[in-house]
Amino acid sequence: MVISISTANLYFIPFEKTLEIYKKAGFEYIELAGYWKGGEWEIAQHLKGMKPRDVIRLVRDYGLKISSFHDMGGVVEDGAESIVSDLTYEYLEHYDFPCLVFHAPCKKNSNADWWSEYKSKAIADLQQFTADRLVCIENLFEINGYYMSLVPPEELYEFVDNANIYVNADITHFPQAKTDLLHAADVLGDKIRTVHLSDFKDGKVHLFPGDGALDFKGFFDRVNLNKLHAVTIECSLMDKTKNEQATIERAKAARVFIENLQNNN
Repeated sequence: MVISISTANLYFIPFEKTLEIYKKAGFEYIELAGYWKGGEWEIAQHLKGMKPRDVIRLVRDYGLKISSFHDMGGVVEDGAESIVSDLTYEYLEHYDFPCLVFHAPCKKNSNADWWSEYKSKAIADLQQFTADRLVCIENLFEINGYYMSLVPPEELYEFVDNANIYVNADITHFPQAKTDLLHAADVLGDKIRTVHLSDFKDGKVHLFPGDGALDFKGFFDRVNLNKLHAVTIECSLMDKTKNEQATIERAKAARVFIENLQNNN
């Protein structure tokens, strides 16, 4: 298991500065969150307009390794029926990612009938990568106006089991979905291979670990650490002052938080 940190945490500052901060914080691995725009969302904006080869070159220049590539899409739109973003294929030409993470598919103004028909295509799209690398689906939560697939842990387990893929457990998304975190871990435990770590309290999401109320120890007691590929920090790191040194120290503290969890399990 490696400890990683998501580039999406600092999407609002230049990408190269993000890498510099993570390097200074002592990280060896990052999760690279790809730029994506669709529906009402735009994600990983600091990569907008950058060519994948240039992104990968910068990562290598900073001496960092990529634990996972996170395809930030998942919204299935008319005329673009795959949950795999075009940029993902281009990134794969420049880096042999050991793991790909995808969001559970969703579609605007749709219903369960759409998902029943689309499910087999989603599986086929994801299985094209499984011969060469780990493939994980990330749990999501209900969003108004969208049909969100695989929200109950039981449905997510059945899907990944049938597809012969695994789960990226975003532990903030479970309480967002009003799902008990420990129940989710009991259901999904042997299918979890990557984790997005942040905290949650009173509806506040992606808090710094320890600033919320989630039972991290209980969660990791239910997950086989020997099977985990990576635990990735995906949380609020930089406050409104954008103080670089303070952000470096918070990133270091988040890494130590995971190391302590690892040592106590």
